[in-house]
Amino acid sequence: MQTILFGLNSVPGVMGGMLSDERGTVMAHSFPPYFDTATIKGAAELLQDNTIGLHDVTGGVKLFDIRFELGRLIIKTLPHMFVVVLCQPSVNIQLLLISLNVASKKLEKLPSDQSSAQGAQAEASPVRNPPLAAVAPLSAGAAVYSTYRALADAKGVLLTCETMKKTAGTFWDSMTDSASINRDTALEISNFFKVGPFKKLTVTNRTAGISKNVPITVIKHDRDHVYDGKIILTQSLTELLHVNEGDQVRVEVIVGGGILGWEGI
Repeated sequence: MQTILFGLNSVPGVMGGMLSDERGTVMAHSFPPYFDTATIKGAAELLQDNTIGLHDVTGGVKLFDIRFELGRLIIKTLPHMFVVVLCQPSVNIQLLLISLNVASKKLEKLPSDQSSAQGAQAEASPVRNPPLAAVAPLSAGAAVYSTYRALADAKGVLLTCETMKKTAGTFWDSMTDSASINRDTALEISNFFKVGPFKKLTVTNRTAGISKNVPITVIKHDRDHVYDGKIILTQSLTELLHVNEGDQVRVEVIVGGGILGWEGI
């Protein structure tokens, strides 16, 4: 992957590039050594945090061209990945787009297990003062991303219940039948059902046989992964499903219409 990114650096005006996945993990980069790892990782996490908003606003635009006074940022979306290229204002954009399309086709052909292996290698062998095309070391958070896998049965994904704490600010929300999951858990669910983003889930108490279709809120900022594999239920939904804190429920995606990228709207 880093070899492909290094090829983009040959375009006049390109300062460096980064490949990150939809979980906010830096898979490879081709920035010079004066771009520190923390800054690159922070940029990937910021991009991941705003993915849902970008989908809702743009309806799935494949290329973003963000211009600044002293630079230009090109972001190309691929299946489960983002290619980010930082350029000088004078970059030959036509040549860059041609090179970016060629690089994207090569990246799309890479098997997913190869990408995971390169990420694991970066974690095991971090490089100090990395050369131009070095792979960025994975953070502790990225390590969680690479190891978490959702539990499932034949029908859906199994999540652990956590009840929303009733406070003055959440009192009215706790009276509705709704639930929340974090970004990583949402990705595991969408991958299991082979769908895109979603807005609703069927939540089932497998013991009592009680199910409820509920709207889902995705927690955008959970970088410590506190809610991986969990579903936060409102007080009302907890009582309706007859579940307790720590119980497992099955969730299934409700596939519906929707025109803004999320299934089940």
